[in-house]
Amino acid sequence: MSYTRTFKIPYMLCDRYQNLSLRNLANLLADTSLTHSHILEKDIDMSKFRWIVYSWDIEIIDVIKEFDEVEVTTNVVGTHKFYAHRNVYIKRDGEIIVKAYGLFLLIDIERMRPVKISKELIEAYGNDPLIYEKEDLTYEDSFNKYKNIEIRYTDIDSNFHVNNAVYFDYISDLCSLSTKDIKFINIVYKNEIRNKEIIIGEYSEDNKEVDYRLRSTEDKTIYTYGKIRKNV
Repeated sequence: MSYTRTFKIPYMLCDRYQNLSLRNLANLLADTSLTHSHILEKDIDMSKFRWIVYSWDIEIIDVIKEFDEVEVTTNVVGTHKFYAHRNVYIKRDGEIIVKAYGLFLLIDIERMRPVKISKELIEAYGNDPLIYEKEDLTYEDSFNKYKNIEIRYTDIDSNFHVNNAVYFDYISDLCSLSTKDIKFINIVYKNEIRNKEIIIGEYSEDNKEVDYRLRSTEDKTIYTYGKIRKNV
């Protein structure tokens, strides 16, 4: 069962080019997905559990502009062990302009560990046809550009770690990219950023393809990594 929300994009969610920022695009995708989850789970006790975003693959066919009215639709395309697989797509004037594949991880709040999805939850979620397939990606592990990233007080959310959408700000700043420059972005959340003041951003670019990661300054902990395909 799919779920659709309609949004009119205010200018304060947009970047310097009047396009919806990457951070706020991620917020639209995640908020619609999690709202759908709450609806599907209305008869299930989820007080001990929480969904967190594990990864996004986002294809930007056309940028979303300020004052655009868009429809954001999500559906569950599979569940496996700890993960729910989602498609999300955004339409403007009936045309799909953004497609995304989201992987959501179910965790036990008390133990802060992944927990297997129950049969009750699997039945509630169902399994809709796949619209956008997740790509099998390979990643670089050597980088030639580096930047220190300061963790701002306002980056921390109610879970007392850096909010998932804020990572897109870090990546945009690291690679000097705006939404209009990107046709595809993949992000994998590996470890949370908690109790840090500075982290290191690293990236390398080859033929309009950017590999990046954010890591600790103190040890080998990797917070996130991913890949970007540019259209410029």
